[in-house]
Amino acid sequence: MNSFASLKLDHSLVEYLEQNGYCRPTALQAEAVPVIARGTSVVGIASAGSGKTLTYGLGVAARLDPETPGPQALVLRPTDDGAAATADVLYKLMGVRRLTTQLLRPRSTVTGHVIVASSSAALNALEHSAIKLDNLSTLVVDGASAMVDLGAGQALETLTAQVPKGAQRVLLSAELTREVEDWIERHARRAWRLAYLTPEVEPIKNAQVDYWIAPRELWLPILAQVVEAAKQKGGDRCVVRCRSEREASQLADRLVARGLDAGLDDARPVQLERVKEDDVPSGTLAVCWGVPPDLPTFRALGVAGNRTLIFLEPRELAHLQQLATTLSVRLKALRSALPDEAGKSAQETREQLRDAAMTRDLEPYMILLEPLLDEYTPIQLAAAATALFRERSPKLPAQPLPAWTRLYFAVGRRDGIRPADLVGAITGESSVTGDRIGRLEIRDTHSSVEVAASVADRVIKSLATATIRGRPANVRVFRE
Repeated sequence: MNSFASLKLDHSLVEYLEQNGYCRPTALQAEAVPVIARGTSVVGIASAGSGKTLTYGLGVAARLDPETPGPQALVLRPTDDGAAATADVLYKLMGVRRLTTQLLRPRSTVTGHVIVASSSAALNALEHSAIKLDNLSTLVVDGASAMVDLGAGQALETLTAQVPKGAQRVLLSAELTREVEDWIERHARRAWRLAYLTPEVEPIKNAQVDYWIAPRELWLPILAQVVEAAKQKGGDRCVVRCRSEREASQLADRLVARGLDAGLDDARPVQLERVKEDDVPSGTLAVCWGVPPDLPTFRALGVAGNRTLIFLEPRELAHLQQLATTLSVRLKALRSALPDEAGKSAQETREQLRDAAMTRDLEPYMILLEPLLDEYTPIQLAAAATALFRERSPKLPAQPLPAWTRLYFAVGRRDGIRPADLVGAITGESSVTGDRIGRLEIRDTHSSVEVAASVADRVIKSLATATIRGRPANVRVFRE
């Protein structure tokens, strides 16, 4: 499909997309939007960069009724920050059809047609009766594998159980792990399986693509260096591909402001244009301003006969890796050159990090950092930790994180146990504060709770004779 109009969307939605520079649907949107708009459940792999938010946003906007009050769709994201970013995108899109979008906040009154929240925030609202899911027509789970990795699998299960069985399910995940497949088997067995990443495509032999991964605000200086280098070589042509003509025009202005001649005509050494499905002449430096949304766009960069450079944000790396794997393309990350004067200091820091990795107990710190992996790559977190390590004052004493002990509770899902029951029993009986409680996992016949090792004995003794929902807790150290 070459246009959004071909998706048979409402004219107001097509007009909105054209005004905002969206010229044609991505492969994901072409396949999934009509299916979602019909009310069919959809599951599959989709990461940031594939156009997934606009995909379910258009499908949901097409099928909801603005005249029906109250929540009709719930969009779940792994984190509060992710939910806020998604709400920003959906707010304007839903407004085109007079649908209201609401980011779920503590103690807020729920009135929007589309509610966006992290799984933990939605579960908290549900437990406090701040939101009811009985009348939902659509549940969107965006980032299912990340939710499981962040320990929110049980929250997702509890929320799904409150959604009407006949409601549409839309699940998108960076990967279909065993836990995600189990959820699909229980709640969306007959869902449409996305196939946009698995067409019959010819691999691109002996091809390599360079990429620069950083927050978008840091891209321009690197692009300016690339453009300047291409300009100095004289004969080489540099083509910068953008998602829209508007984006290309804005980028051209920013390059001109830096003293570089760039524009939308072939007479200039740097050509900026909207991504199209035509070949790039061999010998061209092909730059993609943002990760390609699909396989046709990736192939249109002319990877086989050109040096190709892709700019992308950290959250888009998984999508780029999926595309490259499908086309058998090698990826190479560009690195910043280290100033000579910093070499000795950098070597000392690396040696200190190696020593810490080999000799320290890192498990408490790994638990602390795990929730951030949905927002940042491991290398970014390592860089941030190194920056704090190098910048901290030596006079400040280190505050070690507590190690964790996993405790077994002889009560589970069949006993009607909820996370709040376990936390309440621990804090109420042993006076342990919430910051000493880690991950919880509720199974059918038992549960496990991580607590700081320093308070584990106190919790076990305090709950020796305690009951939770009328059942003996029988707390002990968890044995695998």
